[in-house]
Amino acid sequence: MDEKKKQLIEVSLKLFSEKGFHSTSIQEIADKSHVSKGAFYLHFDSKDSLLIEAYQYYADTVLENLNNIEQSTNSASEQLAKQLAAFLRLFKEHKEYLVMQLRDNIHQSDKFEELIISLHKQSFEWMSHRLIDIYGEKLRPYIVDVVIQIEGLLGGYLKWIAIHDISVESNKIATYIVEKLDVLVTSILTEASPPLFQHDDLTRFNENHAQTLFQQIKQQAKNLERGEREQVAEALHVLEEEWQKKEPKKIIIQSMMEHLEAYPTIEQTVQALKRKL
Repeated sequence: MDEKKKQLIEVSLKLFSEKGFHSTSIQEIADKSHVSKGAFYLHFDSKDSLLIEAYQYYADTVLENLNNIEQSTNSASEQLAKQLAAFLRLFKEHKEYLVMQLRDNIHQSDKFEELIISLHKQSFEWMSHRLIDIYGEKLRPYIVDVVIQIEGLLGGYLKWIAIHDISVESNKIATYIVEKLDVLVTSILTEASPPLFQHDDLTRFNENHAQTLFQQIKQQAKNLERGEREQVAEALHVLEEEWQKKEPKKIIIQSMMEHLEAYPTIEQTVQALKRKL
């Protein structure tokens, strides 16, 4: 992502958190970013498409930082504590993202809803893998309940930090949450009561939305050689950016699809995406 586009996203998040999404105009975003309104439209088709990319940008930033920690330590429990601390630090740097969500009840297009479901699924799967790494397969029947509770605990602290502008060490909160998680899981496994929610209840996760397929292709592309991986990433970026526009150009989408279908590793998922677009 080029620096000007990144700047537009970061400025818009700040404005959305201060004034609200609906009360912020494109002209205000352009003025605060020191670009013309025309320059804004070179990067984004609309304010809605900007919001979609802002959410995706934040999610990608978080995931990249968490994955870097995953590669630097051996203990699964230690990994989770460090990753939660990193997430909290990122929140401090991008506090506008959470404040925007607390401030506005944003009703957007089907594409925006698909993105939210895709990111929600991605978050659930990431946390599920971390928990199974720590506690083993015996936790599998209760995984949905535990993910809900740890996300509630983390989200609660984030909300109070944002509202009251509390200054607290990220490592301290992360360690506390992991310690309480251990108490929670021990209690659940000891009681062995039936879980409240199970994976089959998560019906939205079983829908093959376009955003979900985009994420699947990105994951599958990690198995490609570096040169191929970079070409796929570039083609996916162009495709996703074009698809988010109000009036996407079919020739661009078709061209990118043909390019991506040439890679056997991702071909099947690309064809599924092609049917959606």
